[in-house]
Amino acid sequence: MAEAFYHAWLENAFTTNYSLVTYAPYSSLYGIPYWVLGVVWYPLVLVIGLWATRFGRAAPRTWLLVLLSVGNIVTIYFWYLDSSVVHAYNSLYLGLYATNYALTGLVVAENWSSVVMKDFTVGTIIGLVVGIIFGPFGMAAFGILGGCFGAVSGYTSTK
Repeated sequence: MAEAFYHAWLENAFTTNYSLVTYAPYSSLYGIPYWVLGVVWYPLVLVIGLWATRFGRAAPRTWLLVLLSVGNIVTIYFWYLDSSVVHAYNSLYLGLYATNYALTGLVVAENWSSVVMKDFTVGTIIGLVVGIIFGPFGMAAFGILGGCFGAVSGYTSTK
């Protein structure tokens, strides 16, 4: 196993998609590479999350769902670029998307008694089911947007 990994490393088997995705013409906004967004986003989420939970001593606040949903919506665009424009995936980037989704899931799970969280979950599930028609990008896009719409409807119905 180690020898196979070593030979794959020597033949750049692990960098093909990385290079293709990272250096694609669509991988920057006004000359700023998208990976810079991750370098800013994840430390920002960490600091705000630590502050909001009093360094882990309290449950995550429901408004963290808004912050994480912004990141989830941005990943819709990145999913689109990866799947429809560049036609390649980067496992590192997919792992980071999954990290944002997992953090969103933690906030929902910790605040499950809230109507907003239940509506977010129902919207996400409905969006994922509708998104199956459009493939992986559709599932990501409709799932995230369905969750956001569900949360908004839950928030506005409780006011």
